[in-house]
Amino acid sequence: MASRSARHASRREFDREAPGYDRTAAASMPGYSDLHRALLGGIPFLPTRSFRVLELGVGTGTFTALLLAQFPHAEVFAIDLSPRMIARARTKLRTERHRVQLIAGDLGEFPEERFDAVVSALAIHHLSDPKKWKLFRRVHRALTRGGFFGDADDHLPEDPLFDQRYSQMAASLSAEPQSGARWATLQEVWHAHERFDHPCTLSAETEALGRAGFAHVGVPWRFFGQAVVWAYK
Repeated sequence: MASRSARHASRREFDREAPGYDRTAAASMPGYSDLHRALLGGIPFLPTRSFRVLELGVGTGTFTALLLAQFPHAEVFAIDLSPRMIARARTKLRTERHRVQLIAGDLGEFPEERFDAVVSALAIHHLSDPKKWKLFRRVHRALTRGGFFGDADDHLPEDPLFDQRYSQMAASLSAEPQSGARWATLQEVWHAHERFDHPCTLSAETEALGRAGFAHVGVPWRFFGQAVVWAYK
């Protein structure tokens, strides 16, 4: 019952944030665009190839739009907990709707099908560590041979001493100047997230991906508490 209640609370929070999410995310994460580009760069296929992608936590479809533009023959099956986020993504991706299937549900509730790539941006940290490790194993099973898994997400520093400094530096490097009142509003949003967030360290994630069966795991991009992990089957 507690787990179901937490799921509903998370969905309500993300539904509430959906209308302003794009603006808030870009304003409060100075590496937001770079994170997406690094995630996109790990996909190992030529733009001329047709392939299937599973996206976990599509949000408003920001990364999906980049992927579809870069790979004009790719097809995406995308899932998100928030119906209102899904609605925003559907609007943003309307010109490519023939290549995208959007489903509301938990990250682990994807079909027992095969995908050539699985990607996720700023979503998996909402899962507890045991659920992350279980998800990684399921992702590995879902990928075709030579498939790619990319995770762009928040992570804990290996030494907790750095956590506060990372937050302070990220605030000072915000993508757009903030008034005191404006920044307070942004901080309220991310503090609200803390009720649902369970980030792990990068070392814990890369080790778990190795245990899940991925042959090649690396971290091509890192900026304070955020990082992009590439894993190849």
